[in-house]
Amino acid sequence: MHSEQKRAVWLLGLCQCILWGVLYYSFSVFLVPLEHALATTRTVVAGAFSVGLIAMASVAPLVGRWLDEGHAGIVTRWGLCLAIAGLLLLGLSDSVMMLYAAWLLIGIAMALLLYEPAFILVMRAILEPGHRLRALAAVTIMGGLASTVFLPLTSYVIGTWGWRIAALSGVGALLLVACLMEGWVVPALPAIETRTALTWKHKAWPRHMPSLAMIFSIGSLASITLTTLLIPFLMERGVSAETAAIVLAAFGAAQLPGRIWLLRKTRALSQTTLTTVPIVLMVMGMLGVTLAHGPGLSLLAVSVFGLGAGLQTLAKPWLVQAIYGNSAAGQWNGEIARVQGFARALTPVAVASVSLSLSIEVVLVVMVVLLAATVPVAHQLRAAHDDRTK
Repeated sequence: MHSEQKRAVWLLGLCQCILWGVLYYSFSVFLVPLEHALATTRTVVAGAFSVGLIAMASVAPLVGRWLDEGHAGIVTRWGLCLAIAGLLLLGLSDSVMMLYAAWLLIGIAMALLLYEPAFILVMRAILEPGHRLRALAAVTIMGGLASTVFLPLTSYVIGTWGWRIAALSGVGALLLVACLMEGWVVPALPAIETRTALTWKHKAWPRHMPSLAMIFSIGSLASITLTTLLIPFLMERGVSAETAAIVLAAFGAAQLPGRIWLLRKTRALSQTTLTTVPIVLMVMGMLGVTLAHGPGLSLLAVSVFGLGAGLQTLAKPWLVQAIYGNSAAGQWNGEIARVQGFARALTPVAVASVSLSLSIEVVLVVMVVLLAATVPVAHQLRAAHDDRTK
């Protein structure tokens, strides 16, 4: 990569950090203030976020096809417009209906702005495999800092000036993203390979797509299960709420070391590193959480799981591009994102309900089994990658 591309990649990562922080992670901080301001229940408020995630998942394949046709700049502009409109509506909300309308716009905007479009920008502009993987790692390193930066920042703004000002502050952050994307990122990452016709619209899933969708949706399912149930699980075992929160915080932090290692890696990458290894780490981590007694071992287990989850985030764009090529990467990444998106939207309610009727331990063991079942599938995908690159 030349210097202009490197700068654009890191700025794209900064934009992803802001977008994830403002559009995704901030909702958890808005939850209680919105519950009080709108005089409704927490479940009703949380439903707005689920609506946004379902909208995000529903439009993901269409966004992927637009990206395949070389419309990255237009996709980004529309995404920012919708996100700004959604935040403005959120800041003005005085009813549940307005809240749901706001998050519907924000959900569609997330499909146009978050990782999948960013990955396509990188993959279509940087064709050398080693440079591409390091660029993807750089973007996810910056994106991985979103919760660390924006959860406390949003909480401070809400505590000092109120939730409406916090929503309007998010508009200012998105305007900064718009300036960075228009001024430096999109111009420096032009698509080297472009498509001139929409050829995939009515085509059935190709070979290996069900396997890819299964692996990454189960990975998302396991991650959301862990973040939903870990704190109550540890508290059932006598750990304080504060300590349990610290253990859970390790999940986000542990995703970074693997990405940083890939960023600095100069030798050829073993195919196992982004196929089987992430799942094995997630299996070990989930099993460790299930069996651990005490916060120390739980912290270690969560860190191992987070390391695997961080690598798997990079595995999806890398595998899709390697198996299907750049020309269709947008659509197939979008198809997988749709499955993952529905998992994100529905899993918290589902696992919470099941854990009440059975137990949290049973849910965690089921996740271990599901993750372990994807290991041989990942091995087959590694063989598919090897065949494609011969």
